[in-house]
Amino acid sequence: MRNTPQLARRLIAYGHARRFDGAMPRDLFIREKFTKDRNAARKHAAEYFQRFPKGRYQTEVESWRLLQSQNIEFTMKRLREPIESGG
Repeated sequence: MRNTPQLARRLIAYGHARRFDGAMPRDLFIREKFTKDRNAARKHAAEYFQRFPKGRYQTEVESWRLLQSQNIEFTMKRLREPIESGG
C-alpha cells in the first residue's frame, strides 16, 4: 500500500489534485442520521418537521433506505439558522 501523504504530493505535482490551504467552508446545513423501525421513523420525521418547519429551515428527508433488519435508516437535513421572514 502506498504512503498516503506521498501519493497526495505526487497527485498535486502532476496536477491531478488541488491543494486546499484555506479554511473549510462551513456547510449551511445540519444533517442527522437516524435508524428506527418504520412506525418510529415516520413519527420521528413528523416531530422533526414540527420542531424545524420546512418553510423556515428548508427541512427535508435527504435520504432513506430499508435495512435488512427491516429498520429504516434516514438522514434529516435542515438549515443551521432559520430563515427570517421579510414581513
